[in-house]
Amino acid sequence: MTLTAERALLIPILDALVPPSGDFPGAGTVALDHILAAAAASPDLDALLSRALRAIAEAAGANRFASMSEDDRETVLRRVEESQPEAFAALVRHTYFGYYGDPTIITALGLDPTPVQPRGHQPDPLEPPDLARVTQRGPLYR
Repeated sequence: MTLTAERALLIPILDALVPPSGDFPGAGTVALDHILAAAAASPDLDALLSRALRAIAEAAGANRFASMSEDDRETVLRRVEESQPEAFAALVRHTYFGYYGDPTIITALGLDPTPVQPRGHQPDPLEPPDLARVTQRGPLYR
């Protein structure tokens, strides 16, 4: 499967996993770049995702996944989840990472998407542990 074909198949799959709702876009819009970047960075992940996409394409058969009804898409995804659990789990995990880690979604959830540090918050300095008892004991050898 070519990269263009994988990308075309991946968008409706991601939207089936996390569909658009209200002000929230679907994962096909938000998580696609994360998944492609993660796959490009890891040959193992790339192989898992490719295996999941091939299994979904095969399970969809002549009916192209993108043109299926929501119920049919769900049936196909459940079938692949059963037949390729490791590959399907990687697909779902990275879909969620890409979706819920996106600043657009974080903001839509009412959270601040900027990193916690640095925003003027200084961590409390750590108190060094009291090692007096340990050093008074001296070296112990067996």
